[in-house]
Amino acid sequence: MASVMTTVRDNTAGGDFAGRDINKTYHAVREPTAMARLVEQYLAETLADQTLSAWTEKLEHFLSNETSSDIRGLEEKLSASGRSDLLKIALIRKQSAYKAIMRQQGSKSAQTIYTFLMAEIVVNFEQSVLPLVQAHASREVVDTAMLEKVISPALQMLESNPLMLNKMDIQALVYFLAGNCHIRWDAC
Repeated sequence: MASVMTTVRDNTAGGDFAGRDINKTYHAVREPTAMARLVEQYLAETLADQTLSAWTEKLEHFLSNETSSDIRGLEEKLSASGRSDLLKIALIRKQSAYKAIMRQQGSKSAQTIYTFLMAEIVVNFEQSVLPLVQAHASREVVDTAMLEKVISPALQMLESNPLMLNKMDIQALVYFLAGNCHIRWDAC
């Protein structure tokens, strides 16, 4: 292979000047999402070890069971929907969710992350699963919709997931919400 040599003199370049290819890489700055900002805030709060004296108002809504006329407990809701076989694990996971939320009472951004998650769960349940429940769909159909339309989207919403939540944690939040009168699996 022959090499070619060129000599250039008395030229002025207003930009790049090279004898071969010039490769440039541009990194476009993307506007951070709401969840990314919350994650950043959460990490900053964790480093600063701030404490809060009160729950955020929206999270308080999910901690209360005064939001629905259906004030049955989780046990009764599972029994009425033919899910008594889940009772033991559901109660354990519901308690686990409650403890996880309580561990984050010192972080406003963690509270907000939990609030967003629970709002996502409730709205997706009301829009995608409750109509199936009201139409007396089979347990298999309802459970599949819970996984595809409620649990998986809530987990995907977490992006970088600083709280290290997984599908069981999201399911635990579902049981927590059911126990606090936000979710039910029977058509009443």
